[in-house]
Amino acid sequence: MERRISGLPWRALLSRGAVTFLALALGVSVTNGATATGSPLAPRVRFTLRVGYQPYFAEAWSGVLVRALKLHSQHLPRDVAVEFKVGMTGAGSLIAALRHGEVDLAYLGLAPTLSVTQDLAQGDFRILAVSSVSKRLCNVILAQPGTATASPDAAMRWLDGRAVAVADGTCADFFLASVLERAHAHPARVLNQSIDVLATSFRQQKVDAVAVWEPMASELVRTAGAVRLIDGDMVGESSATFIVVSAALLNDHPDVVRGWLEAERAAQHVLETSSVASLPFDALAREVGDLSKETLRAAWAGRPGRTTWQLPAEFPFVVTAEVEALLSRSAERMARRGRLASPALRRGSVADAAARSLLAGVAPRSGR
Repeated sequence: MERRISGLPWRALLSRGAVTFLALALGVSVTNGATATGSPLAPRVRFTLRVGYQPYFAEAWSGVLVRALKLHSQHLPRDVAVEFKVGMTGAGSLIAALRHGEVDLAYLGLAPTLSVTQDLAQGDFRILAVSSVSKRLCNVILAQPGTATASPDAAMRWLDGRAVAVADGTCADFFLASVLERAHAHPARVLNQSIDVLATSFRQQKVDAVAVWEPMASELVRTAGAVRLIDGDMVGESSATFIVVSAALLNDHPDVVRGWLEAERAAQHVLETSSVASLPFDALAREVGDLSKETLRAAWAGRPGRTTWQLPAEFPFVVTAEVEALLSRSAERMARRGRLASPALRRGSVADAAARSLLAGVAPRSGR
């Protein structure tokens, strides 16, 4: 019997409906086979879906694979075009793009997701689906070469009095704050630096440690001799990445939402069924041009020396009870730090009904 994903045969999700793929707008805008000619074979563009994605964030690689494998062209209506916006320096630019109406849908980590979905004063944005949940793709703290600690507890205490760099407002920032709170540790300095600046600071030994995410963590291990001091596996702390959408997209274009979710689920199937050897790193490398395939492979493979390989992420797709609990705990922590006005999740901020319908194999409604 053919394996089924999301209530549909997975082969159908991966290959349904071959269509033309047309690049627009200097290579950053991609259509789904629609043009403005009015030809029956090339339907006029009815709607352009603007998507923010993060190729330099492994926890959000499902969105990268949607583009790299052209899965959106197989699942969106043929008269829908797609424009991609790359979040080169992390989620901050994508949050701004959502709030300014420049993108309709974005892949965001845990802390950025809460920042953008809990404040109605800055726009109505909802959690559409879960891209992945992981303990070690974002939650990583690296130390300078030669650092040695005897246990996770000792590693956390080692941060006391050190100079640490992290990109403010990211999942790594959130993990660092959690670790420091657990250990009652007080670094001498916590520097707010973008991912490229903190990597340079680390290479030049201007800081003792950095809190980062994959694949940059593996890049610094491979090329700068960094020591993986602490990660979420070691302390049992998960992070997650979500697909966040504008309420307007959700309400006005349910067929587009459904098509993107089908493409997303197909990408997740690739990630959750591929080994380190079979994952399409060539496709990923085209999106992450300045990092080697060896670095990307190391990011997915995990800590060297493990006797058995474990998938680095889970793909629940919908907001399960466990994911909701993670969101609630995280909202409470962010409120304590003054990052959120309320520790309670905003009612209506989770809107995963379409994802649940897809998992259940329920046909979409014709209108809304």
